[in-house]
Amino acid sequence: MALTLGLLASVLVLLPGLAVLAAFNFRTRRGGARRPELALTTISALVMAAAVSIVVHLVAWAAIEGALAFVTALHDAYPVLDLGPKIENPLTSFFAAVAGNKPMAFSGAVALGMVLITEMVALVNFVLGETFELAFDEYDLNGQGWVFEHITRPAENGYTPVGHVFTATMSGKYGIAYKGPIIDIRQGDKGEILSIALARPERFLYELGTFDDDPPKKSWIERLLPGDAEEAEPHSGVRHHEKDYAGGVVALDARVINNIVVRSIADELLEQIDEEVPDEPEVPLA
Repeated sequence: MALTLGLLASVLVLLPGLAVLAAFNFRTRRGGARRPELALTTISALVMAAAVSIVVHLVAWAAIEGALAFVTALHDAYPVLDLGPKIENPLTSFFAAVAGNKPMAFSGAVALGMVLITEMVALVNFVLGETFELAFDEYDLNGQGWVFEHITRPAENGYTPVGHVFTATMSGKYGIAYKGPIIDIRQGDKGEILSIALARPERFLYELGTFDDDPPKKSWIERLLPGDAEEAEPHSGVRHHEKDYAGGVVALDARVINNIVVRSIADELLEQIDEEVPDEPEVPLA
């Protein structure tokens, strides 16, 4: 019996932390890429649950003590007010009952239940709300990996992620590539890319191979030093050919994607370029 009561008391003490774990797992399961659930059996999850429970119980205990002290002072100042019998802090009664191995009074048990429910509701609302997301904006809680670092976070902080998507090569040498703002990207359960969508992208033909007609690039220090110009040496690389605009939205499946390169450009710079570049004249219809 003592073991059962001890287990029940431990669960009640850890209840706020367990509610945080459940809310976090629900949040990541709904919006995460890899579903990084925190299992209760992991050491980090147990430590987090215990730490959260201790902090929440301390805050609740201090708030209840302050409320009881205020009500007592109000009754002493105005004895005419009948505020009912003086009650003890339910958290104090609970830990005293656990330490003394004696049952709590019914009114104290009801008050303790109300306190625990209030704690859990407040914590769940915090974890599922926008405040939690803003507080942990720098951390990849949804397990998105490089998508979080190069697409999600820049897009939420004033940058536009521009994707260079190279499709599979045709005949082992030539392929079609697209470059444009990323408006959608889908990931699988393991974080792999399922598809990517670009808005009004540029489309161009690229070539992979070894080229020997371009001289090797020098650093600015090498360009200042005297010396004969080096002859072009064969080097591996990529070339772009025949660029045009696809327009609309282009969605590419993972089966045709060979490589993805992402660059983040500040929104202010894009707005400045848009203001400086004149609009194309309209062609009158014949």
